[in-house]
Amino acid sequence: MPNTVNYSLAYRNMLDRIYKQDATTSILEAAESQYKFAPESAKTIYLKKISTQALGDYSRSGGYVAGTATIEWEAHTFGMDRGRSYNLDVMDAQEAMTSAMELMAENMRTNIVPEIDAYRYEKICTLASSIDEQELLTYDTVVDAIDTGVQTLDDAEVTKDGRVLFVSNTTYKNLKQAGDFINVRFGQTNNTKLDRTIETFDNMPLIKVPKARFYNDFDFLDGTSGGETAGGFTPASGAVELNFIIVPMSIVIAVIRHMPEKIIPPALNQTADAWFFAYRLYHDLFVPDNKVDGIYIHSKPAA
Repeated sequence: MPNTVNYSLAYRNMLDRIYKQDATTSILEAAESQYKFAPESAKTIYLKKISTQALGDYSRSGGYVAGTATIEWEAHTFGMDRGRSYNLDVMDAQEAMTSAMELMAENMRTNIVPEIDAYRYEKICTLASSIDEQELLTYDTVVDAIDTGVQTLDDAEVTKDGRVLFVSNTTYKNLKQAGDFINVRFGQTNNTKLDRTIETFDNMPLIKVPKARFYNDFDFLDGTSGGETAGGFTPASGAVELNFIIVPMSIVIAVIRHMPEKIIPPALNQTADAWFFAYRLYHDLFVPDNKVDGIYIHSKPAA
């Protein structure tokens, strides 16, 4: 009996694994209890916003001062709708010793994941309105700069729970070389091994971000006209390279609304003897209006 393969499910599971492994911002994808969709509009998402009142005097005769707790669903609109399609002729695939799955996996790693990250970092910077500090960090100054960021959020009484530290590779290198923050561990096996991996900083998960994804502003090319046919993204004119971002996971809501993969094998392709596959990515990142001050951003100086 011949094998039966559900191509769509198999490819989806493979692409999901690549996405979760390679996307530096997947940690920011929010629990569904923090948002809901508008049934009347696919573009609209509602974020949960909770507001309470400070204490007042307690009266022994009158009791408690009445307070008001407000739970609102704040409306936001999705801003990114992207896509691309490919045809892979069966003879080209055979002669090149490749497959639709291999091309889809490569596209996920080299195009889709980097663009998702780039957009999310840009959106974080946009929503935070300003960069807290601009400085060219060295191994002598990097620890103090991050400590200042932590202190700034602590003084603003931003929640300490679930904070994440995103760093550039340059910042990570400086951390490894910082005299007051070198974590050297020797493990004796057949050879002596030196491990300077830094996975957390002050209980914050530390996530390294490739340089091309870590700017405060990008141009996302339309992929159809002029010199933009390659599509993708590039740092915008005047964009600054980020050193690090500190943000609690609970205040940033990253949502992929729609990311289906369309896969048509040659036997079902009505227009060509080829594999056809396409991606559509409908997503965005949001921060409730009353939480935007809970983000600390440090960048290199503007050029």
